[in-house]
Amino acid sequence: MPHHAHLALLCAALLLLTTACTQESQRPTNVDNAPNNAAQQPDADGMDAEPPEDVSDAADEPGDALDEDPDTAEVEDTDDFQELPGDEPDDAGPADADAPDAPMTDADQAEDADAPDTNAPDGADTDADEPAPCTAPTEHTAPPLIQLNDCGQISYGLYANRGEDQPAVNRMPDFSFAGYKGGGVPIPNVPVVLELDQPSGQDDRQRIQDALDQIAGMEPGPDGFRGALLLSSGQWRVDGTLNITASGVVLRGEGQGQDGTTIVATEREQHDLIVLQGQGQGPGSRQNQRQPITDARVPVGARRFTVADAQGFAPGDVIGVERTPNDAWIEALGMDQWGWTASSYAIAHERRVVAVEGNTITIDVPLVDTMEEAFGGGAIFKADYSGRIEQVGVEDLRLVSEFDGPEDEDHGWKAVRLHRVLNGWVQRVTAQHFGYAAVSVERDSNFNTVQEVAMLEPISRVTGGRRYSFNVSQSTGTLFQRCYAEQGRHDFVSGSRTSGPNVWLDSHSTQSSNDAGPHHRWATGLLFDNVVTAELHVENRADSGSGHGWSGAQTLFWNATAKEIISDAPIGAMNWVVGTAGQEAEGGWVPEEPDGWRASLGDPLNPRSLYLQQLQDRLGADAVRAVTTEAQRNGRIWGQLAAWAGEGRLSDAVQTNADPLCDGGIASSGVCCDAACGQCGGQGCGGRPGGSSACCTGVIKRSGVDCSFAQAPCILSPEFAPQGE
Repeated sequence: MPHHAHLALLCAALLLLTTACTQESQRPTNVDNAPNNAAQQPDADGMDAEPPEDVSDAADEPGDALDEDPDTAEVEDTDDFQELPGDEPDDAGPADADAPDAPMTDADQAEDADAPDTNAPDGADTDADEPAPCTAPTEHTAPPLIQLNDCGQISYGLYANRGEDQPAVNRMPDFSFAGYKGGGVPIPNVPVVLELDQPSGQDDRQRIQDALDQIAGMEPGPDGFRGALLLSSGQWRVDGTLNITASGVVLRGEGQGQDGTTIVATEREQHDLIVLQGQGQGPGSRQNQRQPITDARVPVGARRFTVADAQGFAPGDVIGVERTPNDAWIEALGMDQWGWTASSYAIAHERRVVAVEGNTITIDVPLVDTMEEAFGGGAIFKADYSGRIEQVGVEDLRLVSEFDGPEDEDHGWKAVRLHRVLNGWVQRVTAQHFGYAAVSVERDSNFNTVQEVAMLEPISRVTGGRRYSFNVSQSTGTLFQRCYAEQGRHDFVSGSRTSGPNVWLDSHSTQSSNDAGPHHRWATGLLFDNVVTAELHVENRADSGSGHGWSGAQTLFWNATAKEIISDAPIGAMNWVVGTAGQEAEGGWVPEEPDGWRASLGDPLNPRSLYLQQLQDRLGADAVRAVTTEAQRNGRIWGQLAAWAGEGRLSDAVQTNADPLCDGGIASSGVCCDAACGQCGGQGCGGRPGGSSACCTGVIKRSGVDCSFAQAPCILSPEFAPQGE
């Protein structure tokens, strides 16, 4: 009996199955079917002559000065998101014992529809000839890269990397593991165990540090927390750095608004104000139980691979999955001319073993880079991250740096820095006048969340190595969401050799003077999901700095908006632009590099947020509700972020545009469209090319204020206004 007929009979007999019947009868939604979506895979020819490595940057861009991340310089080992049917967690168990020893993606772990139901009672009808239920993401051959299947879950389009002549086996990584405790887990409200009242008006650094150290000396509870230190409202002057060096300690204020708790950085030397830091360095010995991966190719998105001997590994082991490139890879990319060496790009991806079958290892988080024998393959080893601290946080504070003059650099540099931190957070913090970052997540700091944080009025020279508002470097699983930045350079950015998943979600950058994206030296597995900024770039940066070379791979710009978009593809890898509005451009250093995968440019797609849809598919709708706001679940929040701009609580800010889906919902200027697009009025529209009747078309549409897919009003931000008008 056909599957839908069978379900229809069941639904008629049992009214309780009506919802399931409706779910089964839904047709797939193709989210890449908008105009311009006929994106074919890029040309698979060899790499054109292109051009870098580490130490220090000489030029961030033509004519720019030093732009090296000082902490990564050395070489070291619906239109809205909807709660769709199918909320069961995607915690598929070990693969079928009869499956071939080949790299496996998540969908390979779905139940085999033709296999007998071993859990069914004896003699029960198992419907073995019917399609399997939706218990895991499904796959198809791309295009499109992403579409929704009958269950309202993602079906992933398998694709080939640039230059691959083999069958398409790569798939978009699951980015939803980014965030506190691997995503979908709310940040806890840790009880206050100490409180400091009334700032002295003098330097209170030692007073605050003593209280933090006192909490660090307490016994942690069963949940791993020691407790929170609460600073009362007022201005606390701090001459130096506050350090959290023990697990389970939280520093909390009474609000990030100007009437809340303000910590003023008074030291007149370049320094970080709050540092959360563990001990140790790297993953330990890479020779510990080291085993080579024997598969000829492990594709992007894989969770399973074969090693020479898996006897020393067991579920629960933390391992490094190391990509071990050879000189052939360096030369294929053309990076040898910029000083790249194979040994310096042996990047270890931290993962946890979930199953061992023979010599086949299954890991928790999909891989975000290809490992193929021709380019050196890979290996695994038992990792040792002892010394990391975890369950630590900073929240509800306003951090302000004192300074002398608009280009002063002897003052607060990073407002909050995480170094070797696991499962931590920074939330509801406003950073003002710092020279480098509001939050910088660095060196083995994994599965952390940064949310509702603002970077305001940075003070520094506007040149390389400054103004990286929300930065992640050599860390995995970082979620930046509902963040705001102004006057930055690289507002949403990664450092060298940074492997994901790392995500920037529902965030707004204004008056930025440079690009967002991977900055240098092969960062992988980055998602920029519903961000708005001046430029989104992933490209071959050739000799920029001391040899930036290819900035990144497996980088996705999803339903974002920027004035300019550059997304090129390295050999043996891929980058993607999907549903994103902005002017396409050629690379600034090597313009002949081929484009990456592009689809539905200027037309945002369903699901609104890829991260949130992947999270729902994996853990269910409750996980999405646990980490989002209602406004976020209802649509884009750029207007709310612009109205908030780090003053008070984001939840108190009023969305400035009537329609939260309006792609131009950026409220730093007047209303462009107060009626249906094509019949524009409102402030500033009459002087636009063609007058108010053409307000949301032509150059204005191309500049990012596009009402063709959303109701008015659209809000026109100055950085998106066409030049010379």
